[in-house]
Amino acid sequence: MPVLPPDTERLHFTWWRESDLGEARALWGDPRVTALIDKRERLPDAEIAQRLRTEIDNAAQHGVQYWRLERRDTGSFVGCAGLRPYPPVPDAAWELGFHLVHAAWGQGFASDAGRAVRDFAFEHTDAQELFAGHHPENHASRATLGKLGFVKIDEWVYPPTGLVHPWYQLPR
Repeated sequence: MPVLPPDTERLHFTWWRESDLGEARALWGDPRVTALIDKRERLPDAEIAQRLRTEIDNAAQHGVQYWRLERRDTGSFVGCAGLRPYPPVPDAAWELGFHLVHAAWGQGFASDAGRAVRDFAFEHTDAQELFAGHHPENHASRATLGKLGFVKIDEWVYPPTGLVHPWYQLPR
């Protein structure tokens, strides 16, 4: 398996496995999380399983994924953060993102994970730039992307939510 981002002081990165379906459900099946990434109240179990499969496939095909996150002090599941292919700029850019379980919101975990993923992308891949977006009402994600150095470049309709989402870029 390719390398993982380095652990932060508080977070440990791991690869998603098929056996992590319960944690995937706890994350992507929570309506508070789903509201920020999809227009439906809750993702159906089959789509949660497919999202998990996509992360596992991204690892196999691209050496990256939205890696599973655990707290280093307790081992508890926090969510995921990582990279995925950015189709408009193949092999030269990645999309950076993070999804956290509700209990982990507001504790700085997105910033911790985002820094580690950003640094990993520029140190261990050929990416010339990173892209990221967020739900228009997710002010915490906007602030986190600003802390990471991302600059807003546009707004696009994001089909899963049907809303116009701000879009950001961070050059190498």
